[in-house]
Amino acid sequence: MSLSGVTVAPVFGSRSVEHEISIITACQAMPVLAELGARLIPIYITKQGRWLTHPSFTDLATFRKRLPEEGGTVLLDLAKGQLLVGGGSLLGRPRELGDLVLFPLLHGTFGEDGNLAGLAAMARLPQVGSGTLAAALAMDKLRSKQVLRAAGLPAVPSLAAGDAEQARRVAAQLGFPVVVKPNRGGSSVGVGLAGDELELARAAELALEYDTGLVLEPAVPGAMDLNCAVKLREPRFSEVERPVKGTGPLSYADKYAGQGKRAGPLSAGGKRAGAKASSGDPRRELPAAIPEATRAEVQRLAVRAFDALGCAGSARVDFLLSETGELYVNEVNTLPGSLAFYLWEASGVPFPALLEELVQEALEAVEHRTLTLPQNLLAPDQVLGKG
Repeated sequence: MSLSGVTVAPVFGSRSVEHEISIITACQAMPVLAELGARLIPIYITKQGRWLTHPSFTDLATFRKRLPEEGGTVLLDLAKGQLLVGGGSLLGRPRELGDLVLFPLLHGTFGEDGNLAGLAAMARLPQVGSGTLAAALAMDKLRSKQVLRAAGLPAVPSLAAGDAEQARRVAAQLGFPVVVKPNRGGSSVGVGLAGDELELARAAELALEYDTGLVLEPAVPGAMDLNCAVKLREPRFSEVERPVKGTGPLSYADKYAGQGKRAGPLSAGGKRAGAKASSGDPRRELPAAIPEATRAEVQRLAVRAFDALGCAGSARVDFLLSETGELYVNEVNTLPGSLAFYLWEASGVPFPALLEELVQEALEAVEHRTLTLPQNLLAPDQVLGKG
């Protein structure tokens, strides 16, 4: 395994409520990319939207001290398709960073939602992971489920609301209890369970702090959460995990309490010490203790959901299993926390192999994006220049 000669620019942070989780994901991935021989240019996007780079940004300890506000300013030349860093030369002019692969490690808004993918496409920069449409669809809970249901996949009915009054009418239609979510968001931030109108008002107010639209869904009785990762190349699906949670929907604390440790160093055999596993991580049961037929169905539906949205990279598909055995696709995360590397490692795909595969996938995909444009069709001798 090697990425020798490849420059990788991990992009993380951003104006997102998942800002800190993004930093953790990046600081897990960057040392492994370096061990694979890649030249790293870490790009940190501050909560104010500034793009900065500095060698110290590869170390989580930098962010433990404080969130940086200083570093080389990163600029984008759309015409050349080049990233630049300001003041990098003796003359103080922006310096080109050369050919590189953007590696988005952003969670939530202004990253995972397709914004960065669109920017990369305009600049003709190779980018790891899903394109604009797939990323934007997956982030939109209402519309992604419409696509999944149209593809014949089981999904809990979802109805939209724009304010608390609309939420009250929708809840009356669905019946209590209902799950209330920001339509575009992640990491379970702003998600609540309402058993009556008073709880609904509080849940709607909370969710509207994170998005302008709400999604309401009937609560699945006795729901068990199950997750499975998917990618384009074989093996396409991972082992299935059951996240351990408190009462109610899976919360931010359920997912991330205890996060922040880097995966251990590579051993001689390419394995990673300290990888998350069922015996060492109280947040998850991996593999999930479910019937084999249920496991196989989760994996089959996960691949179908990934393909229905047109995803790439490493995505995680989340499911709900009711107490009576009905299985529902809950959502698709195109940039899951830690890139779901623990699911892949439990499936025989070491973290280094996963990262190398994703970078190579991005390099191969960009070769097919070059368009051959015609000459000026408004010229007198061309189609639009006549008459």
